[in-house]
Amino acid sequence: MSNYQVPVKLYMASRVISVEPTDSLDTAYRRMSERDISSLAVSEGDKLVGTISRSDLLHVGKRESGSSPNAAVLTFPARNVAAEMTADVLTVSPDTSLEEAAASMRGAFVHRVFVVEDGRAVGVLSTRDLLRALEEKRDNHRISDFMTSPVFTIRDEETLGEAVARLERGHASGLIVVEGDWPVGVFGKTEALDARDLPRTVAVGDVMSPRILVLPTTTSLHRAAAQARALGVRRVVVHDDKGIAGIVSGLDFARAVA
Repeated sequence: MSNYQVPVKLYMASRVISVEPTDSLDTAYRRMSERDISSLAVSEGDKLVGTISRSDLLHVGKRESGSSPNAAVLTFPARNVAAEMTADVLTVSPDTSLEEAAASMRGAFVHRVFVVEDGRAVGVLSTRDLLRALEEKRDNHRISDFMTSPVFTIRDEETLGEAVARLERGHASGLIVVEGDWPVGVFGKTEALDARDLPRTVAVGDVMSPRILVLPTTTSLHRAAAQARALGVRRVVVHDDKGIAGIVSGLDFARAVA
């Protein structure tokens, strides 16, 4: 039997952070930032009616922003969550296996599934939770077996506007910021939203997150998962003697579990 044929209820977070459909987009953004999560449940009473993510906020903010170089890079319109949420929510039951839940995430290109029982959200399982499973099961596959290549990169002197546009064009979860040929930081949806009021001409190196994990290709999955959890990073840059070889994101870790 696979190491990951255990129920999601053993690894899920039992507290579901939510907003109401009538809440503002700014409220949704602040709640994600306060909890350091990438998606919220949208609930009416006990009923799960949708989800809204950082990807949704980035998309609408980019769409509504002005074209002037000095305009804010992202602008939230005066609309509520219901106007931008995703109503088709990916759900599993508490007894669904980790393997099946991870496969569902991979298939839908999402980083979490909501755990539902009797129509009520009782938990959420994210790719962060899968890191714990990989660590505890001591998965000895190499990270190079699951890395994605090529890697989306951006030079530290390039602009915030270009970084946000590249995230949108490439449908990437994050960009690796490089100084010369060496990775020095990450610019993802979190950093884009946190910098939303800044002009698009700001250098991406000034707003990137310097919290980055770079590991050699021979590192085992369970070691990489343990370090990613300890540092609170969402992706691992994989390096060899030629430079950046690939990246292991949350969905790549999900592929390992699936």
